[in-house]
Amino acid sequence: MNAIEKASSDLNGTTQDARKDLHSTIDKVADKAQPLVDKVATRAHDGVDQVGDAIEQASDTVASASGRLLARGKELSAACQRASDSGREYVRERPAVSLLIAAAAGYGLSKLLSSRK
Repeated sequence: MNAIEKASSDLNGTTQDARKDLHSTIDKVADKAQPLVDKVATRAHDGVDQVGDAIEQASDTVASASGRLLARGKELSAACQRASDSGREYVRERPAVSLLIAAAAGYGLSKLLSSRK
Protein backbone atom coordinates (compact mmCIF):
# COMPACT_ATOMS: atom_id res chain seq x y z
CA MET A 1 0.00 0.00 0.00
CA ASN A 2 1.42 3.32 -0.99
CA ALA A 3 1.20 6.58 0.93
CA ILE A 4 -1.75 7.89 -1.09
CA GLU A 5 -3.78 4.76 -0.48
CA LYS A 6 -2.90 4.85 3.23
CA ALA A 7 -3.89 8.54 3.47
CA SER A 8 -7.14 7.80 1.64
CA SER A 9 -7.88 4.89 3.96
CA ASP A 10 -7.10 7.00 7.03
CA LEU A 11 -9.32 9.77 5.68
CA ASN A 12 -12.18 7.33 5.10
CA GLY A 13 -11.80 5.97 8.65
CA THR A 14 -11.72 9.46 10.09
CA THR A 15 -14.78 10.43 8.03
CA GLN A 16 -16.66 7.36 9.24
CA ASP A 17 -15.73 8.14 12.87
CA ALA A 18 -16.75 11.79 12.48
CA ARG A 19 -20.02 10.73 10.86
CA LYS A 20 -20.80 8.37 13.76
CA ASP A 21 -19.91 11.06 16.30
CA LEU A 22 -22.15 13.60 14.55
CA HIS A 23 -25.06 11.15 14.38
CA SER A 24 -24.62 10.39 18.06
CA THR A 25 -24.52 14.09 18.93
CA ILE A 26 -27.64 14.77 16.84
CA ASP A 27 -29.47 11.92 18.58
CA LYS A 28 -28.47 13.26 22.01
CA VAL A 29 -29.62 16.79 21.12
CA ALA A 30 -32.89 15.45 19.72
CA ASP A 31 -33.48 13.40 22.88
CA LYS A 32 -32.86 16.44 25.05
CA ALA A 33 -34.90 18.76 22.80
CA GLN A 34 -37.98 16.52 22.73
CA PRO A 35 -39.07 17.26 26.33
CA LEU A 36 -38.63 20.97 25.63
CA VAL A 37 -40.71 20.69 22.45
CA ASP A 38 -43.39 18.78 24.36
CA LYS A 39 -43.39 21.41 27.11
CA VAL A 40 -43.71 24.26 24.60
CA ALA A 41 -46.51 22.43 22.77
CA THR A 42 -48.36 21.82 26.04
CA ARG A 43 -48.07 25.48 27.01
CA ALA A 44 -49.25 26.54 23.57
CA HIS A 45 -52.30 24.27 23.84
CA ASP A 46 -53.04 25.63 27.33
CA GLY A 47 -52.78 29.20 26.02
CA VAL A 48 -55.17 28.46 23.18
CA ASP A 49 -57.62 26.89 25.64
CA GLN A 50 -57.42 29.93 27.93
CA VAL A 51 -58.06 32.32 25.06
CA GLY A 52 -60.94 30.16 23.85
CA ASP A 53 -62.47 30.10 27.34
CA ALA A 54 -62.17 33.88 27.62
CA ILE A 55 -63.85 34.35 24.24
CA GLU A 56 -66.67 31.99 25.19
CA GLN A 57 -67.17 33.85 28.48
CA ALA A 58 -67.25 37.21 26.67
CA SER A 59 -69.72 35.80 24.16
CA ASP A 60 -71.97 34.55 26.95
CA THR A 61 -71.81 37.96 28.65
CA VAL A 62 -72.73 39.74 25.41
CA ALA A 63 -75.59 37.32 24.76
CA SER A 64 -76.91 37.85 28.29
CA ALA A 65 -76.68 41.64 27.99
CA SER A 66 -78.37 41.48 24.59
CA GLY A 67 -81.23 39.46 26.05
CA ARG A 68 -81.69 41.97 28.86
CA LEU A 69 -81.63 44.90 26.41
CA LEU A 70 -84.17 43.18 24.18
CA ALA A 71 -86.48 42.62 27.17
CA ARG A 72 -86.09 46.27 28.23
CA GLY A 73 -86.83 47.39 24.67
CA LYS A 74 -90.04 45.37 24.63
CA GLU A 75 -91.05 46.86 28.00
CA LEU A 76 -90.36 50.38 26.71
CA SER A 77 -92.31 49.70 23.52
CA ALA A 78 -95.27 48.46 25.54
CA ALA A 79 -95.09 51.54 27.81
CA CYS A 80 -95.02 53.86 24.76
CA GLN A 81 -97.98 52.01 23.26
CA ARG A 82 -99.93 52.40 26.53
CA ALA A 83 -99.08 56.14 26.68
CA SER A 84 -100.14 56.58 23.06
CA ASP A 85 -103.44 54.76 23.66
CA SER A 86 -104.02 56.80 26.82
CA GLY A 87 -103.34 60.05 24.92
CA ARG A 88 -105.73 59.13 22.11
CA GLU A 89 -108.40 58.22 24.63
CA TYR A 90 -107.93 61.55 26.46
CA VAL A 91 -108.22 63.51 23.19
CA ARG A 92 -111.40 61.61 22.22
CA GLU A 93 -112.99 62.22 25.61
CA ARG A 94 -111.94 65.90 25.92
CA PRO A 95 -111.33 67.42 22.48
CA ALA A 96 -111.72 71.07 23.54
CA VAL A 97 -109.30 70.77 26.48
CA SER A 98 -106.84 68.89 24.27
CA LEU A 99 -107.01 71.67 21.66
CA LEU A 100 -106.35 74.32 24.32
CA ILE A 101 -103.39 72.34 25.73
CA ALA A 102 -101.93 71.92 22.22
CA ALA A 103 -102.35 75.65 21.50
CA ALA A 104 -100.70 76.61 24.80
CA ALA A 105 -97.84 74.20 24.19
CA GLY A 106 -97.32 75.58 20.67
CA TYR A 107 -97.39 79.18 21.92
CA GLY A 108 -94.90 78.34 24.70
CA LEU A 109 -92.54 76.60 22.25
CA SER A 110 -92.73 79.47 19.78
CA LYS A 111 -91.82 82.00 22.53
CA LEU A 112 -89.01 79.77 23.79
CA LEU A 113 -87.55 79.28 20.31
CA SER A 114 -87.99 82.89 19.19
CA SER A 115 -86.15 84.21 22.26
CA ARG A 116 -82.99 82.40 21.17
CA LYS A 117 -82.58 84.46 18.01
